[in-house]
Parts: sequence; C-alpha cells; structure tokens
Amino acid sequence: MMDLVFVIHGEAQHSLGFPGSREMKDPQLTERGRTDALRLRSLKPLSDADAVIAGPTLRMLQTAELWCEGTPVARFVHPLAGPRQYPFRYDFHTMPCDMPLEPGRLAGRFPKWQLPADLPEYLWLQGIHTLPGLLFAQQADRFLAWCRNLGKERVYIVTEAGTSRAYQAHLAEARCGGARRLLTTMEEDGGGFALSVCSG
Repeated sequence: MMDLVFVIHGEAQHSLGFPGSREMKDPQLTERGRTDALRLRSLKPLSDADAVIAGPTLRMLQTAELWCEGTPVARFVHPLAGPRQYPFRYDFHTMPCDMPLEPGRLAGRFPKWQLPADLPEYLWLQGIHTLPGLLFAQQADRFLAWCRNLGKERVYIVTEAGTSRAYQAHLAEARCGGARRLLTTMEEDGGGFALSVCSG
C-alpha cells in the first residue's frame, strides 16, 4: 500500500486578491506562506520512506523545499503534479501565475530536485492546466503508476487545490487501474487530502 497525500502550497502573492494578481508570472510565497511551509516539518515529518513531488511552479517548489530541507526524503518535480483547473473549463487559457517553470530554470533554481525522464516536452511547456478530460485521465493514470513505482510508503504531492480535487475526482471514478481501495480523508491541519492507493 502507498499513501498518496496531496498538500496545498503555502499562501502566494497571486492569491492576495490585488487587481491583476492572476497576471503575475511566477508568484512567490508570502511570509505567511513560508511560515505555513515550515509548519509542515512538525505536522508531517519526512523520512527516507517518503517521496515528495512538487508541481513545477515557484510557489509549489518553495513550499516543498522549505518542508524537505535537512531531510533524506526523495524529491521530484513533475508537470503532472499541477496546476490543474477544476472544474474543467473549455477556454484553454492558462493564466501567467499558473504557467510551469521550464526544465532549464528548474534545474538552475532547484538543483536538488529530480526531473523524471522521458516526458513529452509539451507537458513541461504547457502543463496540465487545460488538458481536456480524457487526455488528463490518461496522463493521471500514468502519473499515479509512476508514483507507485517509486516504491515509497508515502508519496506527498505539493500542488494546489484544483489539482487535488481533479485527482480526487479521477480516483473516485475508478479510472486508476491499480487502485482497488480508495480512502479519502480531510487533513485537519494541512488543508490537503490523504488518499490511500494500492501499490499493486
């Protein structure tokens, strides 16, 4: 069994409600967001039995890096970890604040984070924010299988609320071929969702 836990990133600049804030490119964590990320160290201590996967935005990676600092946890950044709009809208428009960081910038700014190999370039450039439902379902199955293949007891995905809800809905519809049992619970302190997924 693998516990799959979605963790929502800390408060970021684009979420403060200022005019035009959604047009901000690469919004960072606020001071409150950094404090929230540091709180994760006591709320969810990490070990080498865990893996942390961050979505390729600055706010997600900043949250994950503050949480992981000083731990032996395996660290990955993956474009299938969000952001993802939910519910899906057929406008096919990604706001600047939700655009993923490209691999070159990721490697330069976050050298301790591994990038999975053999992913199509368009996922790094466009992300999954506006993928139509069927394409998202196919990519979600691949991502969940990849998570299981890490062989960890717990896999934490640092993302945002839309992505968490999209994966919840996907798992609830039993599209994940390896999932025989699904348990969904609200995390009291983290604001994320804990999902238990079969490893085989």
